[in-house]
Amino acid sequence: MRRGHIFYFMILICCLVACQASEIPITPYPTYTPYPTYTPYPTYTPAPISLSSQLPSAEIEDLVWPTGGRDDVIPFHEASAFIGETVTVEGRVIRTYNSGNAVFLNFAQDTTIFTAVIFPDDWSKFPKAPEDLFYGQLVRVEGLIEEYQGTPEIIIRDPWQIEVALTLGRPIVTACDCKPDHLVQAEEIVIATASPTSEQAKDEADAFVSPSTPEPAGSELPVAEGTTSPEAIDPPAVISWADADAYIGQTLSVEGHIVDTYNSGKVVFLNFSPDFRTTFKVVIFPEAWPLFPAPPEEYYSDKTILVTGEIKMYQNAPEIIVDHPDQIEIVE
Repeated sequence: MRRGHIFYFMILICCLVACQASEIPITPYPTYTPYPTYTPYPTYTPAPISLSSQLPSAEIEDLVWPTGGRDDVIPFHEASAFIGETVTVEGRVIRTYNSGNAVFLNFAQDTTIFTAVIFPDDWSKFPKAPEDLFYGQLVRVEGLIEEYQGTPEIIIRDPWQIEVALTLGRPIVTACDCKPDHLVQAEEIVIATASPTSEQAKDEADAFVSPSTPEPAGSELPVAEGTTSPEAIDPPAVISWADADAYIGQTLSVEGHIVDTYNSGKVVFLNFSPDFRTTFKVVIFPEAWPLFPAPPEEYYSDKTILVTGEIKMYQNAPEIIVDHPDQIEIVE
């Protein structure tokens, strides 16, 4: 009897345990929820700056390049980024220098930015001296950019490598030394009227002159600009520094007293007036400094000098570039 009770009691306990176990909820393992990924706002990428917008020619109206427009031209101040590449560089030649061994075309006061170089063997290929032909001109130079003593440069060996910008109505510079048609006609008339035995030539000369504009007695045919009149007065051998601006492009001797000198480290200026920005000055570049017996800014300070050379205009002021001490004579 006891064993039967114990058996039933054990069954009851098992049922109670099973019931309690069925009431306990099963907790599953937690599922993995990844952190949300961060999506940044899209960044703004500006359009690349076109180098053509930085070219000097982009600011000039009615500009014509003889070979036509191009989109592969860089401004001269970007030349250092193209070392070893063949490109076309644009800029205005603000200074030229003929050392006797090479002609240098400089596009900025800082001559280390970019320089075009022409050696003596190639000077004769141009219609006139390159230092005069390209001075003050807006040009494009094509060639291999090389680095020489830290300065990017292009060596010009043929005239086709350099192109001068033109404005509408401006004549194209050529190597032809031909005379304009109206000057040839004028010379023919002078020859005809000077020959009393040629009546036909005299009649043709008379017919050339418009009857509505008779010339007064003793008058002569007008001399076209750029020609020399038989009675033209030669410029004086020596001029005052104050008159230099009237002889731009001519090679003369200029006399005056040096009132101030300045060495910028890149150029020496000998000034004849306190108003040095707009008046005549002498310019000496570093290549010539060792040729003088003393630093030029000291040697010529407070001296009266006679300087000989071509008078050029730079930034509205006349100047002579001195390459050798022989160009300057101390008067007192």
